[in-house]
Amino acid sequence: MKNSINKADKTIVLQEAKGILDESDLKPKKEYRNIFIEELKEIYFSEKALLISIPILIKNAATEELASALQVHLQFTEEHIKRLEDFFNSIGEANIILKYEAMYCLSSPQKP
Repeated sequence: MKNSINKADKTIVLQEAKGILDESDLKPKKEYRNIFIEELKEIYFSEKALLISIPILIKNAATEELASALQVHLQFTEEHIKRLEDFFNSIGEANIILKYEAMYCLSSPQKP
């Protein structure tokens, strides 16, 4: 598994160790990260909503071709959700997944 620390993070750690880090240097980086996380969170919530609506669309599809296309779309949606969850877990933002589950009274299967 890849280490989640990138070059910019290493630079910050080195600057902190040397005592040359200015707090104002971190503020824009944190703001950009927060914006990025918020955008991904919106995408995640939208993809999760599609998991509910696509099966309904498949059930009510007028043609087999449409139902087949929607089934493929559902598979892509499931993969997108898995990738987003893996990403959130890798950057320590697993609480986003838990927040979604709590908002909609969902629970993920418990691992033994």
